Amino acid sequence: MKYEIKETTPTKKKVEIEVSAEDFIAYYNQALKEISADAEIPGFRKGKVPESMVEDRVTKEGVLSEAAEIAIRESWSKFLLESKEEAISQPEVEVIKIAKDNPLIFTAQFEILPQVELPKLDSIKTEKKEVEVSDQEIDDAIKWIQQSRAKYSEKTSGAEDGDLVEFAFFCLSIENDPEKQDRIVLGKGHYIPGLEEALKGTKMGEQKEFETPDPREKDNKDKKIKISLKVNSVKKMELPEVSDEFVKGLGAFNTLEDLKKDIREGIKKDKETAETQKAREGAIKKLIEKTKIEVPQTLIKREQDFMFNNIKERCLDELKITFDEYLKQVKKTEEEINKELEKTAEEKVRGFLVLHQIIKNEKIEATEDEIKQRIEEMLNQYPNKEEIKKTMDEKQVKLYLEDEIKREKAFKLLGC
Repeated sequence: MKYEIKETTPTKKKVEIEVSAEDFIAYYNQALKEISADAEIPGFRKGKVPESMVEDRVTKEGVLSEAAEIAIRESWSKFLLESKEEAISQPEVEVIKIAKDNPLIFTAQFEILPQVELPKLDSIKTEKKEVEVSDQEIDDAIKWIQQSRAKYSEKTSGAEDGDLVEFAFFCLSIENDPEKQDRIVLGKGHYIPGLEEALKGTKMGEQKEFETPDPREKDNKDKKIKISLKVNSVKKMELPEVSDEFVKGLGAFNTLEDLKKDIREGIKKDKETAETQKAREGAIKKLIEKTKIEVPQTLIKREQDFMFNNIKERCLDELKITFDEYLKQVKKTEEEINKELEKTAEEKVRGFLVLHQIIKNEKIEATEDEIKQRIEEMLNQYPNKEEIKKTMDEKQVKLYLEDEIKREKAFKLLGC
């Protein structure tokens, strides 16, 4: 097989591939065999029809067409392996020359990852801030643990701060809005403004309506929607006393100080992860601002479709509503949602391209030992690691972790 790249743009290439006459004869014979295996001709059992008879019945053009399809598919795969081209789309194929006992010549046009001219990485490096954990954060975490193990007793009097209130609610201003169940501890704040004030003083079985700013009207804070709620129960919360005995009941701790140390380390780790993510996003943003990139439409559309489908899945899985109901709630059309996603998708693709170019320029690799260690760390998070190991798609997991390790090494070059 010979090939020659005929045309090149920043995001597209066109290659002419020639399959030798000898190789094409082999593909022709392969096609004839496959057609013969499925051929049904009176007087012969299926799969036992002579190839010469099949060739006469199907016509040479039919066999040539099948042979070309096989040859193009296999030659395209060989071309990608040999050329190391980073094709991101299926090829648009045009057959230039096809005849039995002759070379097959065809062209294939395809989109590629563009070459990105990066600025000096030293000019992009970012610094992560040192994180701190306050005593108040530890106290709040212990308070949460207390509440998760609190005892509750039914109240007949009105709800007040510190009580657990369970209720059902739906929006009267939205047509066919499904009823939702929720529970909150009064006095801790809620994502629906006015909800806590409406619940205070209510008793079990009581129904109530209140108004709250319409979350769909961000530019018009005076626009209100009406919520209907019904109180299912009001419970007094009794918190356990925090002591060494209480801490021992949590499992892996002997003293209150052991628990506080573990909480501090956990909060610190979470903050460090968040700070790292923030630094990385900042570094990528700087790179994008200093880099001119011609972004392939194929990648933008792929990311846009992924994000759009994710919204649809969240509607069903999390919001428990159909996508059409979601569109009514946000007062937007499918086209408007897609238009908004297009810009975000393009930014994400730009971020991927600059990071990919760093990995390519710096020849960053992930070793087998690094991948194995990462797999082991991942499996150790599960109590039934051996069962997980049997059922996981090891090839896909390795590819994912290899990419993750490469990206982490690239970010380290940027100081994050």
